Amino acid sequence: MKEALKLFITDHVTSPKEEEINDILALFEEKQFKKGEFFKKPFKTGNHIAFLSVGAVRLIIYKENGDEVTARIRQENSLLIDPFRLKGKDISPLGIECLEDLPLLIAPLEKIQKLLETNLALNIVVRKHLKEQLLELANSQYLFLTGTAKERYQFIVENNPELLKKFPLRFIASMIGITPTQLSRVRSKK
Repeated sequence: MKEALKLFITDHVTSPKEEEINDILALFEEKQFKKGEFFKKPFKTGNHIAFLSVGAVRLIIYKENGDEVTARIRQENSLLIDPFRLKGKDISPLGIECLEDLPLLIAPLEKIQKLLETNLALNIVVRKHLKEQLLELANSQYLFLTGTAKERYQFIVENNPELLKKFPLRFIASMIGITPTQLSRVRSKK
């Protein structure tokens, strides 16, 4: 699994130093998770960052009334972190649930933050990852503000068609801000 993380680093960084790669890899340990298990439990402190090399996880925002909203589905070659933790909050409503049995490479957030002070390769990887996430959130926000439910669904069809094949439609409906019944209507009009 660490080989997948090494490849992720070398894909994001031009000519990284071997020592920098080894310092990054040394922080991560493999841990197995079962389907339905949380990497990061809601309303708990997220003290780790993870690298997902295979499989899929669901980022869920929990409302105070117990309802949940699927914020994103992340698949292979993704970094996983509770963004609320970066703000310094101890707890957040975000949960990160494994959608299948899978291994994750996990590193303590404090050690990652410390290594960011000296490791150029890690800085580049994090910066590029944050850029990708920001662009994805901007596109999503734009569609929520200007698009119809049909246009939001069409965006998933065009950009992430595998989501429709692999995951329950209730997750997709939640991601685009509609009910499963509304999603059925949108899909039947195609």
